[in-house]
Amino acid sequence: MNLVENIATTEAKPWPSRLRWCAGDAMTITRRYLIHLRSAPERAVMALLLPLVFTLLFVYVLGSNMRVPGNGVYVDFLLPGMLAQMAVFGIAGSAAVVAEDKHKGVIDRFHSLPMSRAGVPVGQSLAECLGGLITLLVMAACGFLVGWRPTADASHIAAALALLLLARYAFSWFGMWIGLVVPSRSATDLIGMLMFPLTMISNIFVPTDGMPAGLRAVADWNPVSAVVSAVRELVGNPVAVSPDAAWPLTHPVTATFGWCALLLGVFGPLAVSAYRAQRR
Repeated sequence: MNLVENIATTEAKPWPSRLRWCAGDAMTITRRYLIHLRSAPERAVMALLLPLVFTLLFVYVLGSNMRVPGNGVYVDFLLPGMLAQMAVFGIAGSAAVVAEDKHKGVIDRFHSLPMSRAGVPVGQSLAECLGGLITLLVMAACGFLVGWRPTADASHIAAALALLLLARYAFSWFGMWIGLVVPSRSATDLIGMLMFPLTMISNIFVPTDGMPAGLRAVADWNPVSAVVSAVRELVGNPVAVSPDAAWPLTHPVTATFGWCALLLGVFGPLAVSAYRAQRR
C-alpha cells in the first residue's frame, strides 16, 4: 500500500478511531516540543526572564506615577493585566514555531507520514499552552515578590489560571494560522505590529474610562480587555466599572468564553485547512 492509499484508508476509518489517531499524533507533537526545549535551553531561559523583566519594568517604572480607581494599589491592578498579556503572547509564539517548521521543511516531513491532518496543529497548540503555563506561573511568582496580593480563595485563583490557559490556547490557533500563511519566517516578526495595539489599546495598564470615546469603544470591545477584567474579578482584584461601560467589561467571564469560542471556531478550521494546504 502506497502513502496516498494509506492516508486515504486511515481517513476512512470511523470517527472514534480518527479521534484516537488525532489524539495520539497530538501527544507526539507535544512531546517533540518538550524535547526541543531540552536541546534549545535559550527558549526556556527567555520564558523565565521575560515575565521577570516585564514585571519589574512596569511595576517600578510605570507604577510610581499611576493611579487606579478607588485609590487602589497599582500592582494589584497591573498584575492580572500582565498575566493576560502573557496569554496573548501565545499568538507570536505559535506563529514563530510553525513558520520555522515550515521554513525548515518539517511540515513537509509530517505530510509524508500517515498523520492526522488535525493532530499536528492540536499538538502544537497544546505545547504552546504548556509553555504558557510555565510563563504564567513565573509571572505570578514575580508578582508576589513585588507585592501583588490576590484576595480570592484558591478555587477562584485556579479558575483564573484555567481561564488564562484557555485564552492562551485560543490565541495560539490564531498564531498558528498566521505562521502557516505568511510567506517566510522573517514575516512573523511583523506580528509585533499586531501585538502592540492589541495589548496597549486595552485595560492592561490603565482604565479605559479616561480614553477618548472612539478609542475607549475599541479598548472596551478588545478581547484582551475582557480577559484582563475576568482575571481581576476572579483573583479578587476587581476594578469598579462605570455605568456606561461596554458589555464585555460588565460580564467579563462570559465575554472571555465567548471570545475564546469565536477564536477557536474561526481560526481552528482555518489553521487545519492551511496546514493541509502545505502538502505538496
